[in-house]
Amino acid sequence: MRVEIKLNKHIRSTMRIFGVVAVACILQASIVHCGTRPSFVSDDMIAMAASVVNACQTETGVSTADIEAVRNGQWSEERSLKCYMYCLWEQFGLVDDKRELSLNGMLTFFQRIPAFRAEVLKAVNTCKRIGKYFANGDNCEYAYTFNKCYAEQSPRTYYLF
Repeated sequence: MRVEIKLNKHIRSTMRIFGVVAVACILQASIVHCGTRPSFVSDDMIAMAASVVNACQTETGVSTADIEAVRNGQWSEERSLKCYMYCLWEQFGLVDDKRELSLNGMLTFFQRIPAFRAEVLKAVNTCKRIGKYFANGDNCEYAYTFNKCYAEQSPRTYYLF
């Protein structure tokens, strides 16, 4: 069952920004600990993202425990977790026509936070290629591999919704 959320244009734009943070925060390698969220991830952002998070949890069947484990550096290989990550990309409007991560939204958001822009740009460019290489056309695997790489490359900008 596919759960879709219809949002007005303003909310969708705001959610796209949250999606950027979600992508930046979704993945962390087991050597990276991201128990606390970055300062730019506000309580309001988390509250606004809640409906998307709930929809993606429902769609994929990922457990809250698996999501929380990733926040603490423990990466499950569960398919549901991988597809949850891709679902977030889709729901936040971060997937382009090729069904790949769109860099424009991420980079636009981080232009507002100049201290992170160069770090994010480097991580995104590195991880997009790695994610595509290892995914072999599997969107869930692509999201998971990208995010795991991203968390290693830019742990300061990482947080899993």
